Amino acid sequence: MNKLFEEFNAKGFIILRDFISDESFSSVCKDLKEEVLVEFGKLKKTGGSLMGNLNVSPGVYAKTIFQKFNTQKFQEIIEQISRKKISNFDVISGGNLNFQYKYNQHFHTDSKFNNSFLIVNVVTEDIYEDNGPLEILPGTQKENFPYWKIAFKKSYKIIAKKGDLIIRTSNLWHRGTKNISKNPRLLLAYTFRDKINLDAKLDFEDRKLSISNNIFKTNLKGILKENFYTRFSYIYIIYRFLRSIITKKHFH
Repeated sequence: MNKLFEEFNAKGFIILRDFISDESFSSVCKDLKEEVLVEFGKLKKTGGSLMGNLNVSPGVYAKTIFQKFNTQKFQEIIEQISRKKISNFDVISGGNLNFQYKYNQHFHTDSKFNNSFLIVNVVTEDIYEDNGPLEILPGTQKENFPYWKIAFKKSYKIIAKKGDLIIRTSNLWHRGTKNISKNPRLLLAYTFRDKINLDAKLDFEDRKLSISNNIFKTNLKGILKENFYTRFSYIYIIYRFLRSIITKKHFH
């Protein structure tokens, strides 16, 4: 356990290989992916369609899959790396669908530096080089780096198998990469935030499976921003790079 704690603090993430080995897990994942693809087929224009990455709410599957990895061993790991018991967290379910032939995301964090939380990614299908693996910048959670420094950090793509867990901190710099395979790639995410009330909240009860916009809206402003973010990505990178030098701010 101490080794996991040291690795998490050094890198900002750990990978628990083959953590869910329940025989029924594959069947649950298969059913989940089929329902996600049905919903995906119903979509019209959504924010994130150009980028190739949409948000997923896994509905009733969230609770089923949570129960499969929320073992005593998992709770001990969470306590070891966070110094808090799992009962100290509100848990919120989500995920993303990375569909093919689109664009890389830009490196970013999922929270401000001083307001971090834990993210547990549950791998429900194999992730390999071609279907859009998560690319992270190890160790970038340790300091409030400006964007221009991030540009010089070495990245690492997480290749994973179904049943693996990826536990990372939200202020670790990362991005989703382009999916050049023949199929959309699904990845679930459970966020563990410090609980607001006395009782810990499990925010995935009786919710309908759905797919929604990513970071872009479908109005004119959202469309222009998404085009700038994707089709003119090099201009966007230069803009962030120069802005972080001039203003000395830490854009996430």
